[in-house]
Amino acid sequence: MAIVVKRTRPPKRRPAPRASAPLVDLRPAFAALKALLVKHARHLVVVHDAPDEYYLNTRKPAPDGKPMFFGAVHLKKNQVAYYLMPLSVDPALTGALSPALRKHLQGKNCFNFSELDPAALEELDRLTRAGMASFERKGLA
Repeated sequence: MAIVVKRTRPPKRRPAPRASAPLVDLRPAFAALKALLVKHARHLVVVHDAPDEYYLNTRKPAPDGKPMFFGAVHLKKNQVAYYLMPLSVDPALTGALSPALRKHLQGKNCFNFSELDPAALEELDRLTRAGMASFERKGLA
């Protein structure tokens, strides 16, 4: 008969929880970014209009027959995401981005903000207008 010796381990110590930074209210940034898209809503279709999401499609269908995405704003836990599909359709729009706005660009058509400065808001407004004009020239809106 074999004798089994149980080893006991000392209990794992969990690190003390760090004091979390106070949560920043992102609703003003969401409202400011949403206002950029609302300006173009009369030419587009509002798919979602909720307190944490605003989503627009074009009126004309994409080549696959489905509605084409134009732009959206999502209020997330730590940031506000601003999506603009014309950046994927017209790469020339991305070439005109300032370095200050480019640092917020994630991927091809998404900008993430944890706080919003007026210069970025103004540039994003110009970019959204240029994107709408590009969609209209290409017959997508």
